[in-house]
Amino acid sequence: MSLIDRVEILQGRRSDDERGWLQVCLGASQLPPDVGFGEVYVIHSAGPGQRRGDHLHRKTDEWFSVVEGTADLELFDPQSGARRSIRLRAADARTVRVPAGLAHCLVSRGGPMTAVAWATREHDPDDVVSTRVQTEDSV
Repeated sequence: MSLIDRVEILQGRRSDDERGWLQVCLGASQLPPDVGFGEVYVIHSAGPGQRRGDHLHRKTDEWFSVVEGTADLELFDPQSGARRSIRLRAADARTVRVPAGLAHCLVSRGGPMTAVAWATREHDPDDVVSTRVQTEDSV
């Protein structure tokens, strides 16, 4: 069998709203059972101040990397009350891990922002808790 015969085309999903779009590129259910993986997705905000997130996951860790523009990753620990804001710029090529239980939100700064994220589990609405995340630096 040729490598070309093993190529698979997998369908993702995309959600659009007034803030921009979110595209899930690959979910765990699309992978062989021996691969421990949740999903990779792309987050896009159309303009400054647009918020994506404002929630926490009970069981899911996520990693975020901005690939276009600039965003603040706002973090809030509901158990301790600690807050932190981390500026992410496409030019910096940094990735931040957000552990399960930590509330988070990406806030676009400047123009359009695009980020890539990876999660240890596929999206499960029962794992998501809405939590408005605001730091002292929030606008």
